[in-house]
Amino acid sequence: MGGSAGRRELTLGRGVTIVLIGQCLASDAEVRTAGEDFRRLMSLPGAFSAIVAGEQSTTLVSDASGQFPLYLSSAGDRAVFGVRAAEVAEQVGKRLDLVHLAAQIAAPQVPELLVGRTAFRDVRQLEPGTAFRIGTGYTAPATPLTAQENKSLDDCAEELRECLRAAVSARASGSTALSSDFSGGLDSTSLAFLAAPELDTLSVVTYVQEGASVEDDLRRAELCGRLDPRFRHSVVQATGEHLPYQNWSAGADLPHPSGLAMGPTRARMSVLATGGGATHLVGEGGDLVLGAPLGYFVDLAQRGDLVTLWRHCSAWARLRHRSPLSLFRRSVRLAAVNRRQGLTTFARQLERHHGSTDVVSWEERNITSWGSPSCDWLAPQARQALAGHLLALTEDNRMSACDRAMLVQLDYVGATQRTVRETGALYGIDVHAPYLDSEVVRVCLSLPAWRRCDPSRSKPLLQKALAGLVPQVVLSRRTKGDYTSTAHMGIRRNLRTLRKLMANPVSAEIGLIEPQRVLQRLDRAAQGLETSWAPLNQVLAIELWLREFTGGVSDA
Repeated sequence: MGGSAGRRELTLGRGVTIVLIGQCLASDAEVRTAGEDFRRLMSLPGAFSAIVAGEQSTTLVSDASGQFPLYLSSAGDRAVFGVRAAEVAEQVGKRLDLVHLAAQIAAPQVPELLVGRTAFRDVRQLEPGTAFRIGTGYTAPATPLTAQENKSLDDCAEELRECLRAAVSARASGSTALSSDFSGGLDSTSLAFLAAPELDTLSVVTYVQEGASVEDDLRRAELCGRLDPRFRHSVVQATGEHLPYQNWSAGADLPHPSGLAMGPTRARMSVLATGGGATHLVGEGGDLVLGAPLGYFVDLAQRGDLVTLWRHCSAWARLRHRSPLSLFRRSVRLAAVNRRQGLTTFARQLERHHGSTDVVSWEERNITSWGSPSCDWLAPQARQALAGHLLALTEDNRMSACDRAMLVQLDYVGATQRTVRETGALYGIDVHAPYLDSEVVRVCLSLPAWRRCDPSRSKPLLQKALAGLVPQVVLSRRTKGDYTSTAHMGIRRNLRTLRKLMANPVSAEIGLIEPQRVLQRLDRAAQGLETSWAPLNQVLAIELWLREFTGGVSDA
């Protein structure tokens, strides 16, 4: 069984070699049986990408969440590909993609400018769940990530039950020492209960931040920890040294904000390494694949399913203390605007400098199809370049609002898990996220979004799938810990360093941001005021990355 992260090479015969990159939990025999049937290959347990090289062609196949990305470009008549974007960029001449960097900050809802593009011009990332044949430019889905409108919750739950059990079992049987996160929430706690029957003992860890502990999470974790005698539950007490915005991860291949907040991961990995841990399970990706972006409200309105839309608007409004009519009206209004009109409005707002870093309403943030400019600190050069690309995008109505958002968020979560996995590797820990296995992602996304999201209960698909395998007290939890206070604490602790970082930033030199506006937002965050964390974190991540990678990089 080849379950460790890394590279695995097999000869299939007929001059065909397959290289597996990532965490393939299938045997060599199972891989050879799947062979060049890419859908069958990517349905094998684990999360991995593949390079299939034959005498006539080479095909790149990407895992469903982009955890193990493949990058490609061309140099003359020669195709260049690899597992690190910077190394591919070296082959074709490093040039920054200013539009992509600006879109990461101000247009996080537009997949055409994010998914498949990288921070380097002419270097693309193979989209999650697709296969690309070099030479012909042929692209095909390797793992279908589309909903089947007639699929029921019961059918999908049965599939998820089997593939999630197989995912956890394969990791338990292939590890000398397995451990699991144990936050007290549904995702990681459920994985621990699935793993326990496979082992004599299972180490489970709960993270608690000094000065900002979420007591509800801790109490629930301690309660659940007593439900199985095989659990060896430990609580990791993190200090100020583990707060975000310090000791950021170095050597990132591409800019990503997850590197700003690896303190909790380092704290857990350090404890596990001391105890002799080898393989560790995390719940990363569960929130995404077991739920759905609320863009599905817009899709319901476009289909004319107003009864279902009103029911969901009413239920979500009760949960969020909002007006159900305001949710309903926003959904219907967005459904009546075609994508070209929406993107044009977006571009004109950018050109008029109408972006805002002020915290927007819950409705605006969550019920969206293309979003709106999310900050006002882009430099004029970046704003104009981004607006021009938005206006030039071709009309494409094949994807729904929810599907577009899922594509962006899958890409984001996959990159987050890469950072978590790389941090674990520094401590000798092989970190796995079963919810991001290609087959788990495929099964979850085959259920229509409005069936995955039942406002009356949390994650109905997981509850149905794991009933009888995981205690009801775990599955019935509806609350979720809020860790926003740790971000404010981290900003305050490191404000001087962050202000120095943004006082004369490289990102301003290349025409991306106006640093004074970023400094103002840092000060607001340090004062504990409401903050739009996503664009702020993206700016900081890009600046740190630029400082490391600007050697030899030409102007955008």
